[in-house]
Amino acid sequence: MAAGKKYTGASAPTHYECSLHGLVANTHEPQLRTRLEALCGDTKAAHHELHHEITCIPAIQTPVGPLRREDHMLRLRIELPPSDPTNIQAATNTICFLGHPEPRSDRGASVRPATYAQVFSGNAPQFLSLLGYKFNSEFVRKGYWFLYRNVFKVIVSQIYRLTEQGNVLSAQPVDPDGSWIVQVVADAMSQEQVPRVCEQIDELKRLFDDYVELVVVDHAFLENKIPYS
Repeated sequence: MAAGKKYTGASAPTHYECSLHGLVANTHEPQLRTRLEALCGDTKAAHHELHHEITCIPAIQTPVGPLRREDHMLRLRIELPPSDPTNIQAATNTICFLGHPEPRSDRGASVRPATYAQVFSGNAPQFLSLLGYKFNSEFVRKGYWFLYRNVFKVIVSQIYRLTEQGNVLSAQPVDPDGSWIVQVVADAMSQEQVPRVCEQIDELKRLFDDYVELVVVDHAFLENKIPYS
């Protein structure tokens, strides 16, 4: 989420997340970071992050049929201090709903509706349980991000799996080669803004041609589908 806005209550607005993704080998990450520092300010422009992300699905399955398509996955994003990942008191909890992506292929970016609601107090996992959701899976994302022109968030991160449920200290790299995922994300606050934001992202990716290939992810991989067994 590029703008960093979070809302609480029933009035949380839906915006449209426009994004591109790429993959960088561990050996090439330093060059990419230098490029980002040149574009976005200096070495102090990087924001380090550590996210523990938990996916949740409905505790009661909708019977097989058309109504099952209305079941959606929710994500609990727990932002932890990178220097003190066990400091739960300093964590920021956000419930994320990422809708179905647009299937059209003529956009310059992946587009999907997104709603974020920050949980300011109380037990966030318990709150999701009260909403009728249960634990499904989890992972940790570690890395950093830069903000370009106060609009485009460029995230460079690695994904980790947890060998012990809920324990971020048990995180192990998913990719043994240490590759880095690159995401360029911007928000369109209305459907009318989407074409222009996609055009701007398409223009921005040219600044990284020598460092990473940024592509539109196939919408089938971004579908908000419940993995019912």
